[in-house]
Amino acid sequence: MNKVKSIPFRLRQKMLTLSREKVDTLFLIVTCCLVLYPFLEHNPNWLNAIAAGLILGRLWITWQGRALPQKWQLALITAAFSTAVYLHFHTWLGKEAGIAFLIAMVCLKMLELHARRDAMAVIFVCYFLLVGQLLYSQTLLSALYLLFCTGLLISVQLSYQYHLSAPPFSKRFLSGFKIVALAIPLALMLFLFFPRIQGPLWGKQQGNMGGITGLSDSMEPGNVAELALSEQIAFRVRFTSTPPAPAQLYWRAIVLDSFDGTRWTASPSSRRTHLPQPPQGILVTQEIFLEPHNQSWILGLDLPNRVTQYNRAALDSNSAQLFYLTGYNEMRSSYRIQDRIQYTITSNLPGTGTKNQVVPVPTLENIDDQNRSLQLPVGYNPRTIQWATQLSGHSNDPVQMANLVLQFFHQQPFKYTLTPDPPGVNQVDDFMFITQAGFCEHYASAFVVVMRALHIPARVVTGYQGGEINPIDGLMTVRQSDAHAWAEIWVDQRGWIRIDPTAAVAPNRVERGMRNAFPNHNLSSLLNFGPQSWLGDVARQIRSRWDATNSAWNLWVLNYSIGKQLDLLKSLSGIEHPQAAQLGIAMMVGVTLVVGILSLMLLGKKSVSNPLDRLYLRFCRHMAQQGFARMAHEGAMDYSTRLQQYFPNRPELVGFLSLYANCKYGKGYNSDQLIYLKKLLKLCFLLKPARSNSKSPNPLPH
Repeated sequence: MNKVKSIPFRLRQKMLTLSREKVDTLFLIVTCCLVLYPFLEHNPNWLNAIAAGLILGRLWITWQGRALPQKWQLALITAAFSTAVYLHFHTWLGKEAGIAFLIAMVCLKMLELHARRDAMAVIFVCYFLLVGQLLYSQTLLSALYLLFCTGLLISVQLSYQYHLSAPPFSKRFLSGFKIVALAIPLALMLFLFFPRIQGPLWGKQQGNMGGITGLSDSMEPGNVAELALSEQIAFRVRFTSTPPAPAQLYWRAIVLDSFDGTRWTASPSSRRTHLPQPPQGILVTQEIFLEPHNQSWILGLDLPNRVTQYNRAALDSNSAQLFYLTGYNEMRSSYRIQDRIQYTITSNLPGTGTKNQVVPVPTLENIDDQNRSLQLPVGYNPRTIQWATQLSGHSNDPVQMANLVLQFFHQQPFKYTLTPDPPGVNQVDDFMFITQAGFCEHYASAFVVVMRALHIPARVVTGYQGGEINPIDGLMTVRQSDAHAWAEIWVDQRGWIRIDPTAAVAPNRVERGMRNAFPNHNLSSLLNFGPQSWLGDVARQIRSRWDATNSAWNLWVLNYSIGKQLDLLKSLSGIEHPQAAQLGIAMMVGVTLVVGILSLMLLGKKSVSNPLDRLYLRFCRHMAQQGFARMAHEGAMDYSTRLQQYFPNRPELVGFLSLYANCKYGKGYNSDQLIYLKKLLKLCFLLKPARSNSKSPNPLPH
């Protein structure tokens, strides 16, 4: 029992008795682990496993005091690592392969820390890895984590800068963060006023976009349900007027009109350009801040009319051609959205139109579109087609037939669930007559199949439904969990009519949002935070403030473009010409920096960081107050000889100055000698000069 209880005590004693070299090495290893942590989700599993093994091996070597691997062993590991990187990425260049090589360099270099130069190499590679983190994420949380890691790296670097003695670990630890805090004002000034390049600083992301989730350009059972539990933000919206009612918040993305029995896809012809339609109903203008999703579509309220503004308009005269409206009322981009963008879009919502307004009668674009909107795969879902044939005799009106199908969904025991049973080959038959449970994509797909079986043109539309107004900044946040699928049918003289079959089964999904449709799948319910609970209110307030902070970060930092910089420069300088304003502000900032640096150099008080010299200066100041100031040409031993005339038979005085001279000009000193010097100094403070020599013959001014 005593042996077991003594284990923690032994561990504490071992940690307290670790040499400074081991403490610095452990500090470096822990810091490297924190730098590498954000790459875990982007690296292949084999790379993470090898890096973890190498780091754990280095920790064991440091803790046990074992010898480092030999050079031939490191050469074999390096060759194996390089081969594995090439076999996985098929290249040694590019973002992913380059990051893998930097990680390997850090892990392998830590296995050969023979000198301070090796530690510095590890530290500077970690600085490159911090920059590499920005290639994957530029969120506010990532920036704060990057600053924290930067402070740690500077602290480690300072630890290795000290040669023989060093301040306590706590002081070294805080020094790095003090340097970061002092650098933030300069970095902010350069961020605001340094001439910016067109486009994002890090370029467009290339390679995989595995960290980005969202709607795809196809739909099959389970696709939309996978996003239902994702809290990732899809986009934010600022309305120029009162936001529409929740039932009107249908954010149109992709029209899917081709069905092969399993998957819905968009036909190529639906991507052709289309002229904006004249205003119909109520015009609603939205300023949208769209997160990157690596697709070519953008979002707007159903139905989009035109894009009136884009945040690159001040830089690119052809920016209006970046977006276009397709024949299926989709908003498309001429490039994949791999950066956060901001644009303003105007949409037509159902309502009363302008008086005396002539609205053309809508018609199907061509025969191909009509045939495509009626096409069904041969040999699939026979039971559903037979049921639709029996239903066709009730009416010839498409709207009435659609209401009959919705009535069937409402009367039968259909369930709205995230985890339905997997369908078979005839997935619509299984959903309609066997499982009768599914998510929005199941209902939309089944509804469109029934409509086409009734010879009514129909298609599936995917996007988002709903949104949550943030009371802090007034922006509406639409998350991936708001992903939704609905249907459209063609009605003569009216055009395409939106019908949401999900509303027949789960009306709360449309009226009150996704969280109310599945109340057991949000954080508040998991923590038993009721709607009236004060804990629930606090959680919502914290979430709202954090979302507002992230929104401000995206708007004022990540979207700080050349246009915004020029507007800021013009407002500060009062000069209308942007280049002249930029030059004037740059000169002003440069002069301010030069004057500040010169002031620090000329007026700054030189501080003594060496603890040995600080003790000696305290001794000299005390003797000067007694009237025995050290002369400018006197060294420690000459000073000791002169002081012995006034303080005879004082071994503490002679011992202090002799030990100081040995430590200062000898091979070095240790902490025990510093402690002994402090004790001698305290005794020297008690010294009184002899009466016969109580006054110095050559007193110096204090």
